[in-house]
Amino acid sequence: MDAALESLVEVGYSATTTMETARRAGVSRGAQLHHFRTRAELLTAAVERLFERRVQEFREAFERFDPGADPVDAAIDLLWSMFQGPAFVAWVELWVAARTDSELARAVVAMDRRFDAETGAVFAAMFPSVDADNEFHEIGRDFAFALMDGVALIALHPHGQRPPEDHLRALKSIAHRTRDDVTT
Repeated sequence: MDAALESLVEVGYSATTTMETARRAGVSRGAQLHHFRTRAELLTAAVERLFERRVQEFREAFERFDPGADPVDAAIDLLWSMFQGPAFVAWVELWVAARTDSELARAVVAMDRRFDAETGAVFAAMFPSVDADNEFHEIGRDFAFALMDGVALIALHPHGQRPPEDHLRALKSIAHRTRDDVTT
């Protein structure tokens, strides 16, 4: 599974075949077929491994959370850390491929839901709602994820757009204003 994820990052979904994965893993095609009969089975297992890796990365980043830091800035920085590195690149490859592969889509959607639940619980602990009618509290994390997805995708193939820090600074400003409006 690690070889499949490595292949996703280095050569992309289309070139991540069962044969390429077996070669990278240093196993025979027969050994690979013994564990995973199809590419979809292999990549579905890789999705599970990737989920575990992303959750672990998130937990480790959360453990480094400085309790003295501004919680809005720290939360956005923590969230942004999830959009960096090979786990995110592999996730993008699988997420896009799942659009046209129904078997892979089931695994990817299930992983997305589990990751949302995991990060949702952490952010609920970081930002307990003081106002049940605060629309931003309900949608804020999802909005931040959507923005960061877009910024991280652009950063994978930069072509002169604004640096990610500009977008993060704007998101922090919006979050601070929303928080300040709620508390006043």
